[in-house]
Amino acid sequence: MDTSFIPWHQMKSILSKCYTGTAPQLVDDMLKTYEEERFCIVNFLYFSQIVSQKLFKDKKDKTEKQLEYKKILLKADYLLPDGIALQIFYFLATLLGRIKSPRKRLENLNGTDFTPYFLEKIKQKYGNQKICLFLYGTTPKGIEKATEYITRKGFNVVFSQDGYREFQRDIAKAELEKYQDTINILLVGRTTPTIPLQELRTLRNYQKIKQHTLLVMNVGGLFDRRSGSQKRAPQLIRKLKLERLRRLISQPRRNRKKVANSLKIIPYIFQYLLFKTREE
Repeated sequence: MDTSFIPWHQMKSILSKCYTGTAPQLVDDMLKTYEEERFCIVNFLYFSQIVSQKLFKDKKDKTEKQLEYKKILLKADYLLPDGIALQIFYFLATLLGRIKSPRKRLENLNGTDFTPYFLEKIKQKYGNQKICLFLYGTTPKGIEKATEYITRKGFNVVFSQDGYREFQRDIAKAELEKYQDTINILLVGRTTPTIPLQELRTLRNYQKIKQHTLLVMNVGGLFDRRSGSQKRAPQLIRKLKLERLRRLISQPRRNRKKVANSLKIIPYIFQYLLFKTREE
C-alpha cells in the first residue's frame, strides 16, 4: 500500500474537532456559547459516519454532499463523539502521536443520552418556562409520540413537525417571536443511512440560525427512541458497549451497514495510524 499521499490533515481536522470534556462541562460550555454568540450548533459523530461520508478522504474523492457534510461538522460549535469505535480510534490516534489532545479518552456523548441530560440540566438551572423546544424530524406518528413524551417530562414544546415535509419556517418563526429572553432549542432528527439530511440542512440555513437565536442539535434517531418506535437496549447491554450489536440482531436491515462501517476501524487503524509517511 502506498501511504505517501494519505491526506493526514483530513483525519486530524475531524479528530481535533471532537469535544474532549465531560458531560457537565459540555452543558456549561454550550450555554456559554449560546449566551455569548446568541446561537449554537451541535453535531454528533460516530465512526460509521467517518467511513460512509469519507471524512478522512481527500476532496477529490468526495461528492458535493460529502464535502458539505464535512464543512458543517467543522463549522459547528461542538462535535460530540458517539460510540465505542470512535473512542478507540481517538485513543490510539493520541497514543501514537497522530494528534495532540489534552485528553486521550473521549466520553461517549451520544445524542440519545446526552440530549435528555442537557435538557434536564438546563431545566433544573432555569426552570421549564425559560426553555422553548422546537422539534423537527421522523414520521408524523413518531413526532407526535415524541412530542407527547417530551411534554410529559415538563418541557415547553412550542413547535413540532415531522421530517417528511419541508420545514414550516414561517410557523416556527411566529412561535419564536412570541417568546422573549428564552433558550430556544431546535432538535432536528432527520437523516438517512446514506445522506446526512439534518446536517446538510443546518449548513444551508446557517445564517437563519444565527439570526433567530437558536441552539440547534442534530439528534439523529432520538425521536424514534423516545417515541418508543425503536427500543433501547437494557442498561447492562449499554454498559458492556454492545448496544450496536443488539440493534443489528433486532433490526438487521436497518443496522447492518452501520455495523459493517464501524468494523472498518481495523483497516483504518493500519492505514491512518500505524503506517509512516513522507508527509510527517
